[in-house]
Amino acid sequence: MKSSIKYYLALVNLAGVTWLSTAQEVLISHKPEQPIIETMENKSVLNFDFIISNTSKDTLQLTRLEVKFFDKNNQLIQQKFLDNNGTAPSINTIPTHQWNGVSKTLIFNPFEEVYPLTEKLEFTFTFNDKIEVKQIVLPKKYHQSSDFILPLKSKILVYDGHDFYSHHRRFNYEFEPIKELGFDGNFMRYAYDFVVLNNEGKQFEGKSEENSNWFGFSKDVLAVADGEIIAVETNQKDDKNFDVPSLKNNPLALYGNYVVIKHQEGVYSMYGHLLNKSSSALKVGNKIKKGQKIGQIGTSGSSFFPHLHFEIRNSIDHHSEGLPSYFTNYSVFMGSAKKDISKGTVTTGDIIQSK
Repeated sequence: MKSSIKYYLALVNLAGVTWLSTAQEVLISHKPEQPIIETMENKSVLNFDFIISNTSKDTLQLTRLEVKFFDKNNQLIQQKFLDNNGTAPSINTIPTHQWNGVSKTLIFNPFEEVYPLTEKLEFTFTFNDKIEVKQIVLPKKYHQSSDFILPLKSKILVYDGHDFYSHHRRFNYEFEPIKELGFDGNFMRYAYDFVVLNNEGKQFEGKSEENSNWFGFSKDVLAVADGEIIAVETNQKDDKNFDVPSLKNNPLALYGNYVVIKHQEGVYSMYGHLLNKSSSALKVGNKIKKGQKIGQIGTSGSSFFPHLHFEIRNSIDHHSEGLPSYFTNYSVFMGSAKKDISKGTVTTGDIIQSK
């Protein structure tokens, strides 16, 4: 039994469930391997995922997750945790925290905000109240070499960004139907859905089912920076539909009609759900200038209503990971007030417009 204690043998019975596992039987990795610190107006945020594998046949339950933030001198900056205490345990903010036998599950990093001087994070995962597994994460600050303009001239609502609650962030590539299509990363980790507004802040007038009732439908979409067209599709109908199995051969099929521009190696802008035939003048290999029209807003692909899906990513294959995007010379509207931004990023709920 002494050797068992040495290897963290734990036999616990909670709520009638028996667990018998060792730390060696829990495998934890994270993606991306070097997460990006995205700088927002008043904070720095980390957007990455943990992949946790239970290699035993026993049940594991995550009962505590702690993180320590360290500076470049390895000095502690902050310390935070989620645990199983209380009548409403905070660990329950992690939707899946139990592994029944041999299994693998993705969880989204719940500690998104970091102190700007953070150079290292040390996570301690506690399972079944006794088994501890540590994971070191070494993030990097992101530098965008090109200046991006917003891809629309109109006043727009950031209908959904990539904050903690956004569906773009919560893309589970460990979900079996997604894995079977070939995906193994989150290509839309830093994506945006942009919706055009009128002067009254409305998105449409009349019945929302009619595409033409939306103020953004058929509005021009602009290239955010100079580059070269590396992928274009313009023949899909504006019927809010796409062939799911086709994603296995074309991971961009999700977006119906789309344009992808290469700005430099490993930096590509992607514009999705474009209007049928609106990019018909474009061909792969075309050189594009910042602000050039490359299409119009439509409802092709996986689109519930007329909007522009925009993202920066590091490739166009199934292994793609998203990248942050910082925009220049735009305004943020806050009721009757307006704030001009020379360079920054935007988030869910913002109302913005190019200057």
